[in-house]
Amino acid sequence: MKRNTSIVKKLIIYFLVLNIFTVIVVGSYSYYRAKDALVERTFDQLTSLRIEKKYRIERFFDDRILDINMVSKSEDVKNIFNLLDSKNLQNKEYDQLIYKEYDKFLRKHFFSGKYYKRFFVVNQNGLTVLFSASEVDSLLLTYNTIDNLPVHNLWERIVKTPVILIEDYKLDENTNQPAIFIGAPVINNSGNNLGIIVIEIDIDAINSIMFENNPHNGLGKSGESYLVGNDYLMRSTSRFQDNSVFKTLVNTSGVREALDGKPGTDIIKDYRNISVLSSFSKVDIPGLDWAILTEIDENEAMIPIDSIRNNILYLSVLMSLLLFAFIYIIAKRISLPIVKLKHAAQNITSGNYDVFVEDIESSDEIGSLINAFNEMSTKIKEQTENLKLERSMRLSSMIDGQELERQRLSRELHDGLGQSILAIKMRLERMENASPDKAHNIMGEVQQLFINTINEVRSISNNLMPAVLNEFGLVDALSNLCREVIKSTGIEIEFNHENFSIEIEDKIDTYLYRISQEALNNIIKHSKAQSVFIELESDSENVFFNISDNGKGFNYVEDRKLCGNGISNMKERVHLLNGDIVITSQKETGTTIKVRIPLKN
Repeated sequence: MKRNTSIVKKLIIYFLVLNIFTVIVVGSYSYYRAKDALVERTFDQLTSLRIEKKYRIERFFDDRILDINMVSKSEDVKNIFNLLDSKNLQNKEYDQLIYKEYDKFLRKHFFSGKYYKRFFVVNQNGLTVLFSASEVDSLLLTYNTIDNLPVHNLWERIVKTPVILIEDYKLDENTNQPAIFIGAPVINNSGNNLGIIVIEIDIDAINSIMFENNPHNGLGKSGESYLVGNDYLMRSTSRFQDNSVFKTLVNTSGVREALDGKPGTDIIKDYRNISVLSSFSKVDIPGLDWAILTEIDENEAMIPIDSIRNNILYLSVLMSLLLFAFIYIIAKRISLPIVKLKHAAQNITSGNYDVFVEDIESSDEIGSLINAFNEMSTKIKEQTENLKLERSMRLSSMIDGQELERQRLSRELHDGLGQSILAIKMRLERMENASPDKAHNIMGEVQQLFINTINEVRSISNNLMPAVLNEFGLVDALSNLCREVIKSTGIEIEFNHENFSIEIEDKIDTYLYRISQEALNNIIKHSKAQSVFIELESDSENVFFNISDNGKGFNYVEDRKLCGNGISNMKERVHLLNGDIVITSQKETGTTIKVRIPLKN
């Protein structure tokens, strides 16, 4: 047995579910909107910082190119080349001369800003002199020393193509440390290429731009900016790994997108396999295929949103408790009149129709419902009485119809078939003492009487169930019925069945035929009509049967109780087929009967 639940509990449950659903939707929307806004703001900060770092690193290399370009045109460098080309270089006095030329301007210019580590001067023959930030390391005056130095490839490239070039990071075989070099050709006043000068950039100068351990720079405890080359190795120091330059592999989606020239932002896994918010792009430095990335751990970036989430949860719980109390009070007020309606409905179910719900001072839907219920109770009482009356009339109509049919069949059997059989009997009795000639005549009469009796039996059978209906269908049966009525009454009947082209159930055939018989009998008996129009149509879902006459008509509303059993029989048959019947009649204009029978019940 199904367990009943009170409307108060249902209202509380429904409202609470609605409230929880609303809180979840609004809270989730607020949370994710705040999260999206926070992520977008973080990306904006990362992008802003990345652009600033990118500008500074590009400006740094632009300045270094300007430095070496200016130095390559200075007379001090050209004097060093002239000394390198001297044949007396084995004399140590010339070492002092070279250092003197270097010390005039170059040492102060190159090493005062702490951007450089070493300075190389290499002539066309490969002779090299190397300077450090403070003093002369050595004066190498042999023709093959360039092969042992890390700037060998850069020297060969610039000798072939005298332009300023930057050589990406490479490991110095002597120091086993990564080094980056910028080289420039030196051209004398006559336009001859004297050789090249090369500066080694101090990695600390690049790191000072990229690595800032400052909590106020917007990167917090886990943020960092770093450079990555096209070999996916780091070109600046990692915040989290020591000795990361040219050793830490960074093959992330952000690096790949940046190296492909597609700047952007995304949440990715970094080189530590930690989820980070990343802003990335390519660095525009001639000769260097680098990417710059500015990132912060997703967990740290999402710390403010966690606080927002907790506040939403606390507020949701508080609102749910307040709404529960409010909903309980409202549910009680709403359910009170409904409970009264429930008890009244139970009384009606038990058969007590003299039930009315007392008026509640309410102008809303509840008050309207109570008024409607009271009206319904009154109408149910009236309709119950009408149904009892109609049931009695239908039962009486059915019994009367059966009795009339029995009486008609009895009369036909007695007056027609009975008289014919009696006549046959009497003639056969006369044959007992008749002469052969007279017996022959009597036998002819008996044969004719048998023929008449057979025809009478056929007529009675046809009235009960016309054979043409079973053998040829509804259209032929109605056509035959119309011909018989025309022949017997002289009433003009037009039967239109052009739009009827489907096969229907035998039950529908029989009922429509009986309705036609009943309607035509009523027309013949009561209407005094001169013409009748019958129409049979069908579509994919319904069969339509219409019959109208031009008789005197009648007032269907007032006279239907005086119309006998014919109309009731027609209605009963239509209702048994789940169809509709509409009867309209006006005096002096005639009567129309429209029937619709659905094909699928």
